[in-house]
Amino acid sequence: MSADDFPLLPSEHASDVSAESQAVRRTLLDQLCGLPAVAFSRLQYLQPQIGCFNACAFCSQSAGTEVWQFSRRGLRDLIAALRRAALDRFPDEPALFGAARMHRPGIMFPYLDNDVASYPYLDDYIRLLKETCGVRVRISTVGYSALNTELQSMHETIASTLAPAFGGIRFSLTPYTLGWNDRTRRGRYVRDLANALRTYKPLMESIGFGKDTACIELRFAPLIGDSHEPIFDGFIDGYHVIHAGPHLLVARVPGKGPEPARVSRLDGKRPVFAANPISYFRTLDRTHDEDGRRAAVRALLDRPGASAVGVYEFRNADGPYYAIDPAFRAEGEFVALHIYPRARRKRAGYVDSTRFFLNAVLRIKRRMGIGRRGRFGHATWRDVDGVLQELTEQAEALTPLYPEAARHIRTAVLPLVNTLVAVLAESGFRAGAFFDPRFTIDTGQIVNQGRALGLFGGLAQTADEPATPWEERGYGKVSLSSERGYVWRIAPRPVSHAFARPPAHAGGGKNEWAGSQIIRIEELDPRHLLPYDRETGAPLRAFDVVGVELEHVRRQDASQRFLYPGLT
Repeated sequence: MSADDFPLLPSEHASDVSAESQAVRRTLLDQLCGLPAVAFSRLQYLQPQIGCFNACAFCSQSAGTEVWQFSRRGLRDLIAALRRAALDRFPDEPALFGAARMHRPGIMFPYLDNDVASYPYLDDYIRLLKETCGVRVRISTVGYSALNTELQSMHETIASTLAPAFGGIRFSLTPYTLGWNDRTRRGRYVRDLANALRTYKPLMESIGFGKDTACIELRFAPLIGDSHEPIFDGFIDGYHVIHAGPHLLVARVPGKGPEPARVSRLDGKRPVFAANPISYFRTLDRTHDEDGRRAAVRALLDRPGASAVGVYEFRNADGPYYAIDPAFRAEGEFVALHIYPRARRKRAGYVDSTRFFLNAVLRIKRRMGIGRRGRFGHATWRDVDGVLQELTEQAEALTPLYPEAARHIRTAVLPLVNTLVAVLAESGFRAGAFFDPRFTIDTGQIVNQGRALGLFGGLAQTADEPATPWEERGYGKVSLSSERGYVWRIAPRPVSHAFARPPAHAGGGKNEWAGSQIIRIEELDPRHLLPYDRETGAPLRAFDVVGVELEHVRRQDASQRFLYPGLT
């Protein structure tokens, strides 16, 4: 490489680049040339930062509490060198990164264990990838602080000028974000999230609403039930009976229980199970003594109009479990129940995965003659109030026999839905957005990934292990993730020399500590987004690259600099 032959961005002249950056780019290019071609063609996560200040108790990727990020110069130097290395391999490819991926080809994810809305050079990142590499981006965020005027100005620039660079933008509303979870800050968090939605509203409308384009997703806490009495799993008068907490299930045909099932394949995005469900009657009954249970079973069998459900037996690393109606019903409602015997688990119990919010929305729409996927564009805020009233009445109806569900609706579902209503109204969206299945998406309860393990109260024992068939379909052995094949990630590594002794979790669960400023380029198994094969444990390929300038933002500085939403 001659003295003048170093990676330039298309908008640059050699005289624009400092001697230091020229040397850095030569060094970076020498290192990047040693990467396999798939590190570029299957690149999915190009993270300009790691770490997150939102401190969510549920973080599916176990984000660190300190942030390391590319400086503005480091970002430009790295993208210039990546662009040149990719052009040498794929001179005719319109999208230089990620073009060979099955999932969202040619679209970069600048997030994994970070919230990229706080990255101060995000506008440069998006512009450089689109204009110099032919790559669009997908953003996911819980919002940012409107009190950080520099961030607000940057996001206004992005929203007003960079819509063609977006492959998608998702706002996440969960009960675990620090700003929402702190009741004294929740009002400020709502205003910050509303401000972010208002800022991006024109961009979202321009790229269109949808799960893969522009939406707001709600993810709820799980409804976990302790089986205060041991789970009954046996036969009464020849009929198989399962009794956990208030949930009583009785097989409709004597002598037969569920056959072991598994996800055998996917039909589009829907799982296909390698067993048929067994039909059971289902009711609520809290009688757990032998005579009382036998009487409840006989009464259920003698009831002509008893509710019938399909029951499967699945198994994960923690042992067998029962899944009751684990898929969406024909009308779109989701009422799945999962019962977990002790096995390897810390305790037995159940998780009621019913999507109370989604189901209430669908019931209101049906009353208006609107189908499950239909839009309700002429909806008013009074119609929105109807959903809130539907949830309130359901909680009241459940109180006598199922107080756990009533409490869950009141304390976990309604507060989050009320936040959604406030955010939509304050950000200028019409009531129809609340009912639009392309825009407002109820994703159900949190899944067992990352730090969520501790939130399942002992019913999930193994980290990142699917705890339901629907989770299995997402990131299990036969799943949407397994079909996609290995992907690649580029991200900073946390620097241990920043501390006398690195505090626990400061670097996050997806990163290895380094002694100096280094970035990691690694292959990941998408089933758990770690650099080893989930089934075999075999390590995947990883490379360290030196020379990219990093910035370290300490946890104690985050609140003073308004680097996460909800700060006052």
